[in-house]
This record gives sequence, C-alpha cells and structure tokens, in this order.
Amino acid sequence: MVLMSFLAFSGCKTDARKLRISTIYTEPERVVKEVPETDKIQTYTTRQEVTERLNPMILMLSKTGKILKFRIQGNISSGGHIINQIEKIRFEKGKQNGNSITLKYYTEITRKSGKESAGVSGYNYTKDEIYTVPDDVKVIKVELYEDQINKAPDKYIKLIAQQTFNFFTKI
Repeated sequence: MVLMSFLAFSGCKTDARKLRISTIYTEPERVVKEVPETDKIQTYTTRQEVTERLNPMILMLSKTGKILKFRIQGNISSGGHIINQIEKIRFEKGKQNGNSITLKYYTEITRKSGKESAGVSGYNYTKDEIYTVPDDVKVIKVELYEDQINKAPDKYIKLIAQQTFNFFTKI
C-alpha cells in the first residue's frame, strides 16, 4: 500500500512553466449615500472585488549559473456582454544587440460574445519561465504585451510590463 502511494506521487509532476489562470470575483455591496440637495438618504448596490487583482510585472525568481527563472503575471478585465479569455502566452525571442537581448511575451486575449457572470470581473494569470542565458549576454530585457487576437493586427498590441535584468560581473 505504501509502495503504491509512493509510485502514485512520484509519477505526478507539476509543470512549473504552465499558465495558471484564476478568476477575479466580486460580491454585491450596499452603499448608503446622503444627497445634500434634498437631505434624503439613497441606498444602492455596487460590486466590490473580493479577489486581489495582480499587477502586471516580471519578477526574477532565481539565477543560478546560466539558468534564469522569472515569473510573468498580470490581469485582464472581463464582464458584461463580451467575454475576454486568455488563450496562451506566446514567446518571441528578440534580436541580440551586443551583450543584451530582448525577450518578448504576448498574452493572447480572445473576445467571445456571451454574458460573463455578474460575480466575475476578470482574470489573473501567472506563468513561470526558464531561460538559458548565452555566455556573451549580460543584460536581458523582458517585455510583456497584451495582444487581442480577434481584432486588427498590431492595432491592439499594448506593452503592459517590462523588466531589465543586468548580470555584469563586478571586478
């Protein structure tokens, strides 16, 4: 029994480079407001986010030898009669310019007709990446773009985060 449990757990490996998407939830909140002109109290309902919305950024997780591990994170809004969904994060290696290189990541967002649940205001996403740094590269610039692929090309590509990692050795 113990041996079977060990084999079951050893066969389960999580992919660290997998795109993880989580929903940003809202809940109704009652607001009471006094109207100064009439001195009457007005009560209405708004929606308050209960899930933290991740800021778009690139974070270095570790650098060991030639291996750089970093995390890409961000969020998209979705609601109303159009549903925005994250399809994937596409990687494009930029040109090497001297001792620096640019890595470009595109979050591909598709728009679908339909109605999003009233309790959903968007989606957070994170993805861990591993990059093997060439010997002659000392500066790595990582850029994160949003690409709405259902719309006209290049018109809806927007830079949302960038980070530069500098690996010059001190003498």
